[in-house]
Amino acid sequence: MASRVLLNKENKITQGYSASHQAVDLARSIIIGAKIIAHSAGTVVFCQTGHKNNKNAVGNASYGNCVKIDHGGGWATLYAHLSRVDVKLGDRVQQGQVIGVAGNTGRSFGTHLHFEVRKNNTRIDPTPYLEADLPAAVPQVTYQAHAGKWWARITDCHDKSTTGYAGVTGRKLTALKAEADTGSLRLRVHTVGGGWQPWVTDFTQAGDGVTPIDAVQAQLVGAAGWEVQYRVSVAGQKKWYSWYRGLRDSHGGGWAGVMGRPIDRIQMKVVEV
Repeated sequence: MASRVLLNKENKITQGYSASHQAVDLARSIIIGAKIIAHSAGTVVFCQTGHKNNKNAVGNASYGNCVKIDHGGGWATLYAHLSRVDVKLGDRVQQGQVIGVAGNTGRSFGTHLHFEVRKNNTRIDPTPYLEADLPAAVPQVTYQAHAGKWWARITDCHDKSTTGYAGVTGRKLTALKAEADTGSLRLRVHTVGGGWQPWVTDFTQAGDGVTPIDAVQAQLVGAAGWEVQYRVSVAGQKKWYSWYRGLRDSHGGGWAGVMGRPIDRIQMKVVEV
């Protein structure tokens, strides 16, 4: 079986996935010095070094020297028992990049690689992904509304009509912030009696925090195959208006909202084009 986590592509499973061993162990007849590579592009979110072999280790120490990579969309991979770690916390790594060397550190009984795949931090069987991509990670958008104060941040809307929105029913929105975990989210607002405010990105404030907002435009860039979808409700009407996708002009205006009528709630999510 070829592998996406060993540079030489050769490996064999010496211990498979089970309820008591939520990973696969990979080894070869001569694995000492084998270079470990990132399964997919991502960011190093956990990196543990300085460990020796300890067959009584528990918790994170049982992993020995290890690396965990966040691939977005709730997906992560973990590589344990390394003899050497070649990346550091916060590093952005590419698929196939060397991240360390196989070893026998932590609670280990011989040189091998302990490989985990996690979805929303739940360990799942990594076997199907030893030679395959992880499922497509859906980008997520996080947004926040100001109405007298900044209210809670929301991540997507989960397609619910009564929860999962930013804002408070009946309170006029005066500023918005938004960002995406993939690509860049462009956002601008239109104020009552005013005009369109400048485009902002990366959770920068759109709107002055005083003047009510009556229309919103948003666009996801740099995330091929995905676009942001959004809709608003107008203060005093207690109903949601039509969804808009990107900057499409499908409803005659190319924005969400009604000019002259302050909005009080907004929902945003990312959808596949």
